[in-house]
Amino acid sequence: MSNDTCIVDNCEAAISARRMCKRHYRCFMKYGTTTAPERTVPAWATCTIDGCGKPARARTSELCKMHYHRQYRHGSTDMVATRSGVTVSNGRKYKTQYAPTHPLAGKHGNVYVHRMVLFDAIGYGPHACHWCGTEVDWKPKGTPGELQPDHLNNQGDDNRLENLAPSCRSCNAGRAVQARSKALREAGWWSGNDTIAHLRNGGRAQPIEAA
Repeated sequence: MSNDTCIVDNCEAAISARRMCKRHYRCFMKYGTTTAPERTVPAWATCTIDGCGKPARARTSELCKMHYHRQYRHGSTDMVATRSGVTVSNGRKYKTQYAPTHPLAGKHGNVYVHRMVLFDAIGYGPHACHWCGTEVDWKPKGTPGELQPDHLNNQGDDNRLENLAPSCRSCNAGRAVQARSKALREAGWWSGNDTIAHLRNGGRAQPIEAA
């Protein structure tokens, strides 16, 4: 070991203070020894709801993410919005029609009526999204830039042409989520803890009794 290197065994770093390198000197000043104590990591808790067993959303939390958000949104860990019966689209009962020669027909010859009605009116694309102006076209489902006919009144079985508009996937899905969220709030499913409800009440949490 050189006189210019740290006095700690097997450390060849340059001296900083008290004949120790910066790392060992800092450790000595903090713990009184050049070896830092072994850290003990607290065990990750599980959700305290009976029968759940999922990991807690944080080490200091008593609830998993699912039960936390139920409590946060609805004021109860038992309330499940997806089984509330609240709908904004008549159950999204999309109708189909057998039209094997139609350009949008599937392999079995069926076409969704709302897609057929809009296509027959506006034809091949590209078209601009009714909401954001993004260019969309009649592409297979899940393809980037696909055109999705949007029901303007959110009623999935109302296929009048005046109720349909070309939409990008993002806008179509976003509007559906917003409409359902509004319906859930009106049905009493959102509690005063929810961010939207909190802002609506001027920052004052006012729990809404569930329907």
